[in-house]
Amino acid sequence: MTRCVDPHIPPLYDGGGFLMTRLVLVVGLVGITASPAFADGAYPDNVPGISETAPGLAPEGVLAPISIVEGAGVKIGEGTVLHPIVGMETGYVSNVFYNASNENPTGAAILRLVAQIGTGSLSPQRMAPTTPEDIEQTQDQGMITFRADLRASYDFYLSGNEAVTSQDGLGLGAVFRGQVLPLHTWSLLYLEDFERLIRPTNFESNQQLNRDINHVQLGVQFAPKDESLSGLLHFENIVDLFESDGSKFADRVQNSLGVTASWRFRPLTVLFADVTEQYNTGLDANSRKVNSYPLTATTGIQTLLSLNTWIVGHVGYTNGFYSVGPSYSTVVGGAQFGYRYAVTGRVTAMYDYNHQDSINANYFRDHDIRVLLEQQFVPFVLTIQPEVRLRHYDGVDMVEGTGPNTRDDVIFTLAVGARYNFRDWFAAVFQYQLSDDQTDYRDPMGDNPSFVRHDIVVGVRAAL
Repeated sequence: MTRCVDPHIPPLYDGGGFLMTRLVLVVGLVGITASPAFADGAYPDNVPGISETAPGLAPEGVLAPISIVEGAGVKIGEGTVLHPIVGMETGYVSNVFYNASNENPTGAAILRLVAQIGTGSLSPQRMAPTTPEDIEQTQDQGMITFRADLRASYDFYLSGNEAVTSQDGLGLGAVFRGQVLPLHTWSLLYLEDFERLIRPTNFESNQQLNRDINHVQLGVQFAPKDESLSGLLHFENIVDLFESDGSKFADRVQNSLGVTASWRFRPLTVLFADVTEQYNTGLDANSRKVNSYPLTATTGIQTLLSLNTWIVGHVGYTNGFYSVGPSYSTVVGGAQFGYRYAVTGRVTAMYDYNHQDSINANYFRDHDIRVLLEQQFVPFVLTIQPEVRLRHYDGVDMVEGTGPNTRDDVIFTLAVGARYNFRDWFAAVFQYQLSDDQTDYRDPMGDNPSFVRHDIVVGVRAAL
C-alpha cells in the first residue's frame, strides 16, 4: 500500500531545541560553561531509536556515545595524536517500523559494529604545564587547534522477516572542529559535521528513510583577556536531505546569521544576549518546504547560586515570517536548574518553550520538560533522563489527499545509560530508550501515527 510519508514521520524525528541549542553553543563559545542537559544536541532533527549514530541523539552521557573511552592514542606528529576506537553491541528493538500498538508492531534483535578514529591537537590535559618552568611561561597552543573524528556503525537486524533485514545499513558521522588563533583577542571558530542517519520507514516496508545532514558553523569571536565583555558573530548552514525519492519533498536548507554578546559582571555570573536571523527554504525544485525567515532575539543569565547549585535562564521574542500558511509571533524562554548533591552525582531540571521549522509542517511548538540524573560509582557511571514534550504542529503539509493542518502530540521518552570502565581504554555499555508518542492526528486514510518503542542494547568499546 502506498502511504503518504510526511504525516507518518514521528514527531521526535523532527527534533527539538534547535534554537536553544544554537544559543547555548554560541554563548558557550564566548565564555559560559553550559551543562549538556541544557542543549538538545547540535542537530535540528534528532531521531529516537537504536539505529542512529547521531551524537545528538540524547544529551552527552545519557545514551553511551562511541567516544566514552579514549586511550593514550598514537602520536603522529608534533602536537597531533591519532585515537582509534572499536566496539560491538547487541540488543532488541520492540517496534522496528514505529507502528501503532494496534498494528502488532514488529520486533527484532539487532547486532551493531561500531568504529571511530580521531585525530587532533594535544588535549588540554596533555598541554598542561608539568614543571615550575612551564607554569611561569604562557602556554602556547599554536595558531590552530582542531579535532577531527570519523565514526561508522553498521546495523544488522537478526530476523527472518525480509522487510526487517532490509533495514540493515551503514551509519556515518564526520566532525571537524577547532579554533584559529586560540587564546587571542580575536579568533575564528569553525565546525563541520556530516551525518548519515539510518532509519526504517513508518510502516512495514523494504524501503528506508535514510537521511544526510551537513552542518557548518563559523564564528568570529572577540574575547579580550581580563575583560568582562565579549562577543561573537556567528553563521550557520544546514543542508538536510532524504535519500529516497519519495521523501524528497522534505529536503531543506537552513541558514542563520547572528550576533551574541556577554557581560561577566561578577566572577560567576554572566549576562548574555543574542539576535539571530534565519532563512529556511527547500533544497531544490522537488522540495515542498515553505520559505521562512525566522527572527529570534533573546537575553538571559547564568549564575551559581552556591558551590553546588546553578541556574541558567533566557527569555525573548521570535517571529517565523513564513511566506505561505501559518506562522508564529510569540515569546520564547526557558530555564535550567542544576544541583550537585555529591562529588560524584548531580541532577539537572530544564524547561524550554520554543518554536522551530519543521519537516512535518510549517513549524512546531514545544513545551519541553526534562530531568537528567548523573551518578558515578567509580568505575561505574549511571545516567537517567525522563522527558516530556507537549508538541503542536501548524501548517501540516499533506503530500497526498487532504487532512487536518494541525497536529498535537504528547511525547514521552526515557533514556537510561550505564557504563563500566574496566580500564580507561575498555568499557562495557548498556543503553535503554523508551519512546512513546501519542497524537490525536489521523491522516486521510485514517491511520494512527502514534507509537511506542523500546530499544535496549549492551556492548563493549575499546580504544588504543
